[in-house]
Amino acid sequence: MELTHVAVPPDSMLERAVRAGPGELLWLGAAPFEVRCEPAGATGMLKLIALAEGEGVIAQAGRRAILREGTFAWVQSDAPFELSMSRGRRLLLRLPVSVVQQRHPGVDLRTAVARGEEHAGERVLAGLLRQILRESSSLSQRDCAAALGVVLEAIGMCGPAPELSRTRVERALAEIELRLGDPALQPADIARAQGVSRRYLDGAMAEQLGSTLAAHIRRRRLERAASELSTRPDDAVFEIAARWGFRDTSHFTRLFRGHFATTPAAYRRAALDGTRAGGGSGGRVRDTA
Repeated sequence: MELTHVAVPPDSMLERAVRAGPGELLWLGAAPFEVRCEPAGATGMLKLIALAEGEGVIAQAGRRAILREGTFAWVQSDAPFELSMSRGRRLLLRLPVSVVQQRHPGVDLRTAVARGEEHAGERVLAGLLRQILRESSSLSQRDCAAALGVVLEAIGMCGPAPELSRTRVERALAEIELRLGDPALQPADIARAQGVSRRYLDGAMAEQLGSTLAAHIRRRRLERAASELSTRPDDAVFEIAARWGFRDTSHFTRLFRGHFATTPAAYRRAALDGTRAGGGSGGRVRDTA
């Protein structure tokens, strides 16, 4: 293979190049090649390399990934990388990293990671890239601009960065605990406080805890209310409900029954009876939810 020290594919590698909006689509020819890139300056661009045929190896930031037909990988233009490709056609997209991060905060942009096989959203994006690659000669300039826009949106289907996703969820849980008693608290408020969309944070919560933001807030409020029903016998049910963000007592009762399979009053009686039967040792009531 010919070793080339370049930051972008030279003309000999290109079948077609189209600038579209903030990015660029580059169809690379079928000849094998090897590139070792040591950028001289910052461009703020991300590269997405997708394969329709053949195999490749990408190395960057201490990671090394083997790319096969139907997979893709991110490459950071401003950091050194090595890329080798066997015979086969491939597509290269160049997008400003700021545009991708602004549109999809928290999406997994780690470079030199083979994608398109395990994660459902990444499989969809890989299929889209493969089709764009195959339709090179059929796409007009306008079609290419539209295709790049579709790809940019589809990137949002890809998984979140693992460490960032965990941090977001941890911060969300802490913020929820601080504001549980605020009846005006909304899931969107928790997401907005972290500068991400509710959809993104709901997805991260569901993946890590099996619960959406709204479901978690509701469950924690009910749990706190249940705790006070068993430890504050002199407080009326409506007072406890209001203290934990429930404005309507009948609504609170319906939610409580759905979670604990009993009414708040029955829960309190069982808890107090258990405490008396246990000689004040603090009997427990089982949560049947």
